[in-house]
Amino acid sequence: MKNMKKYIAIVLSVLMLTALFAACSNGDKEGGKSNNEIPSAFEGRLMEPYIDLILSKNYTFETTPKTETPITFVQYGEDQKMLSLNVELEGGPTAVTYMLKDGTYYLLTAADKNYTELSPSQVKKLKVEELFNNASLEKFPNASFVGTGSATISGVEYTYEDYYNPLVQVKNRYFFNEDGTLTYMARLNDKGKTGTKIPVSVLETNPTVFDVLNDYNFIEQAPTKKAANATTRKAS
Repeated sequence: MKNMKKYIAIVLSVLMLTALFAACSNGDKEGGKSNNEIPSAFEGRLMEPYIDLILSKNYTFETTPKTETPITFVQYGEDQKMLSLNVELEGGPTAVTYMLKDGTYYLLTAADKNYTELSPSQVKKLKVEELFNNASLEKFPNASFVGTGSATISGVEYTYEDYYNPLVQVKNRYFFNEDGTLTYMARLNDKGKTGTKIPVSVLETNPTVFDVLNDYNFIEQAPTKKAANATTRKAS
């Protein structure tokens, strides 16, 4: 597919912003609890149902960072994942999707409604697993509860909850509307000031979303010679 390197460079740079809000990726849960239990920091709080959904590995995460580039990450179990975003290219926005389905990796481009299978070497060179790991929310449960309060954003009052990750000394604030729906999140600095508020939504996913592959045409793709000239970093 043409513009492959440009797609990858943009994907990597955008996901670096998403990674800022994640906790350590070592998989440890507070109190040594298993992945199926709610860490005590979230019990009885507005964040609890979202942590439950994340631990179930059955969720869709959507966000629009300040770059105004929407990101959607979908996970259903261990072997079905999908990462989609729009990139601005000549001629307008172009949707790019990486998909892992039943052990096979794919790359889809909505502009031409084509998809191709990625070989193991391509998956490695394009850092697909690294992209998935940065977009995943499974690091969020590694936190302790700090406090709660209220704030007004664009004339609307929200309840917020603050959580602290002692492993990397990062504090995040999650904003909920009057219905208890997670709506924004932001990083807190040492003075308690919030950074850019990022619109987010976390929803239960449906495995049928991976059927989008049936709407695309398969094409052969020559192996990628080298990875894009871009770097990424692990979730902090």
